Amino acid sequence: HINTMGGPHAAKSVTGFREFFVNEGPLYTFVFFWMLINAVLFITTYQVYQGDKFTWIRVIVKEGLPVARGAASVLNFNAAVILIPVCRNLINAMRGCFESIRSVRRLFDKNILFHKWCAYVICLFAAIHIAAHMFNVNRLATTKNPKADIMVDDNDTAETIAFTSVPGITGILITLPLILMVTTAVDQIRRSYFELFWYTHHLFIVFYVALCLHGSSGFVHKQTNFDQHPYYEDEEYLKIEPTGSCLTMGDTGCQTTGCSSFTCTKDAIAAGGAGADGGTTSDLGGFFCLTAYPTTFSDRCCPCYTDSVGNVDAIIVKGGPATWTWVIGPLLLYLGERFYRFYMSQTRQLQVLKIVKHNDTVPVMEVQITKVKTKAGQYAFLNCPDVSSLEWHPFTLTSCPRLDYISFHIRLVGDWTCEFADRCGFYRTEDEGSMTVAQLPKVAIDGPFGTSSEDIYRYDVGVCVCAGIGVTPFASLLQELYLRKFSKTSAPMRVKTIYFYWICPGFDSWGWFSNLLIEFEQKCIEMGVSEFLNIRIHMSRGWSKEDAEKIIMQDDEDGDIIVQDNQGRGLQAKLNFGRPNWAIEFEKMTKAHAGQDIGVFFCGPKVLSSELHRRSNEFSDTKTHKTKFYFNKENF
Repeated sequence: HINTMGGPHAAKSVTGFREFFVNEGPLYTFVFFWMLINAVLFITTYQVYQGDKFTWIRVIVKEGLPVARGAASVLNFNAAVILIPVCRNLINAMRGCFESIRSVRRLFDKNILFHKWCAYVICLFAAIHIAAHMFNVNRLATTKNPKADIMVDDNDTAETIAFTSVPGITGILITLPLILMVTTAVDQIRRSYFELFWYTHHLFIVFYVALCLHGSSGFVHKQTNFDQHPYYEDEEYLKIEPTGSCLTMGDTGCQTTGCSSFTCTKDAIAAGGAGADGGTTSDLGGFFCLTAYPTTFSDRCCPCYTDSVGNVDAIIVKGGPATWTWVIGPLLLYLGERFYRFYMSQTRQLQVLKIVKHNDTVPVMEVQITKVKTKAGQYAFLNCPDVSSLEWHPFTLTSCPRLDYISFHIRLVGDWTCEFADRCGFYRTEDEGSMTVAQLPKVAIDGPFGTSSEDIYRYDVGVCVCAGIGVTPFASLLQELYLRKFSKTSAPMRVKTIYFYWICPGFDSWGWFSNLLIEFEQKCIEMGVSEFLNIRIHMSRGWSKEDAEKIIMQDDEDGDIIVQDNQGRGLQAKLNFGRPNWAIEFEKMTKAHAGQDIGVFFCGPKVLSSELHRRSNEFSDTKTHKTKFYFNKENF
């Protein structure tokens, strides 16, 4: 059976809004409101710093201040909410609260994605905040305005302000950890150097401490008595509105019983005395009359003005730190979660009971551990103190919840996994013998935590797609499905058909998993429900001459002589060569299961994930067949 990605198909070229909304609607509705909050925060904060209290400093730094503060509000908000998606126990509990509401429950499976989006927004607005404040600092260091002395010293340069002030130093301590955390979290580094990702992400402690201290010096000052000492941003002088009746405009100037008749120019106001045109001023305790400035005032009303030597001085005070009020709640929640997980992991030391060697293309070690309460499809973080007391690594549970132990299948591809395998005696020879239980190490477990795979029982049809070692999340699921299907004491489940696609790189890639597939398939045939489990195994890479001979021989057999278990039994479903044509596969399922909800569950590389996600949207038919595909991806 040879398939390729190409070939004719009847795929639709355009996905309608309703079809798109099946998978993306809840997520993008949530994202819309999240982005709306960010926009409102920026705009409202920008408007606040356009207000009267900050007019005196805007004369110096212009629009740099409102932009910097607007970006800071967005940054603070996202620095708070970014912690919530990684509170795993909270997410677990919330998934349980919405078991009957699929659209909301599926949102919690996107927790790591939302965590990343918050990080991207923080990076963007941190860059805007830094750029705006660099502009502000340069203006403060070079301005001739004497008011700048309130915030900086006369001899301060832009570099001095940026790198020696409290905001400058804490800004650096915010930015550097942020850069390290984001760059080491990219998939290529996180998967290849997990320890680097794990350790650098704990720089969040430095990040949040510096973030809370960033505004502690009150660097941005505000004026508290603008009503008594107004400041015109465009004219750069201070104004006091007259009390009582309005001063009236006469032929020669301001006429009032409280102000003698005189002529005064704008230049005279700025100089605090006579103007260049010979006009005179009347000193009324520091107040000066102005005949025609500014032009925005009525020609029948001549207000009085004062400069900085007037009787009423501007009261300018330091701003207060505000970031801690944003982050304190989520930060305490997250720290509480971490302490709880640490306590549980230290008080729940589990014994490794047994290891099983699976010598596939890449060696795989099955670790059986003392039982804890789990559900099929969940994952947990493992720590082995004998290897490292600080390193925690995530692995998917491969055991059925009904067994008297829990198990993980671990590929031995990294330093930690290989060291852990060595401590478990994986590399021992037959002459050396196996280690006893007393010799095997103990492990700490953080979890287990739920994933989207738990919901496979809630759909009419379940489609499991995995590539390579991505098969591990489905090991426990298939065992649980097996027991639920054929056990009379099990609770009924909605799912009526399972499609299982496994894309393998070569003939020796299935190893340990073939036993489970063959047992499940034969039990379905024996019970007369062979249509319940549809197995599609695809070998994706090229094959040798010997492999081609196996392919030819397979066509002459009733079953599959290539995928066999340790008892020599072969799969009835024959092996396919080449990757599936997903357009054809989805079209077949659309017609075969009209009007049903189909859950697509995937674990594997990003390229295939994008393909399946796109096909799920494309073939969700809300008009003709009424079939809906819900795409779910393992994400931890």
